[in-house]
Amino acid sequence: MPLALKAAVFSGLLYFVNSQWSIVIVFLAAAFYFYFRPSLNADKFLASFLVLLVASLLIIWSIVNSHWSLVIIVCLGFLFFLLLGIKNLIFIKREPFYFLLNGLSLLAIFILFFFSDKSHLFFVKYLLAFFAIAFLFKEFLNFSISEPLNPQKKNLFAWGTAFLILQLLLVISLLPISFLNAASLSLLIMLILQDFIVHHFSGTISRQLVLRNITVFLILTLVIFGASKWSP
Repeated sequence: MPLALKAAVFSGLLYFVNSQWSIVIVFLAAAFYFYFRPSLNADKFLASFLVLLVASLLIIWSIVNSHWSLVIIVCLGFLFFLLLGIKNLIFIKREPFYFLLNGLSLLAIFILFFFSDKSHLFFVKYLLAFFAIAFLFKEFLNFSISEPLNPQKKNLFAWGTAFLILQLLLVISLLPISFLNAASLSLLIMLILQDFIVHHFSGTISRQLVLRNITVFLILTLVIFGASKWSP
């Protein structure tokens, strides 16, 4: 089955998951079938796949009857398209596509986190975000760094980064800005942190890199704050 058709089926089933539970089962079965056939690189990108599945269901259940539903479903289908293209070696240069997939997946997590800010299931939301960030960051390290890493050191960076980001999310949630602006600011911080860590492992951290990242962070933070509608 062509890659685009698989993504279309993914989006189509996702559109109907709110109608009845049997559709959820069909959606999950189809997603697993498309991902594991063929099984090439299945373990390498499993974190992105599982996070995308869980995030897709949570997003759809959170936006019932929203006029943005169709747009969001198409975007989630696009992420599935990217994932399969990267996993099955369809894209010749996978690096930019993977970085796009990883960034958008993190953005989806942050949007869910801030969108459900008033949720009574705070502890569950916190744990889900923590594990999703940790798994995606660990996968990011495996993909981005060519040199083999010590498993203990890699786990320490993954879990430590996830914990640090969760603390920053709690601080950002106190700002009087919309959930989209809060998610954008969180993604910016995560991307800057990823860049520093990759250069740390590669031994290429320099003064120019630090100054560039600080400048980018300050400029984009001002843009995000400038685009925000501040509310008490």
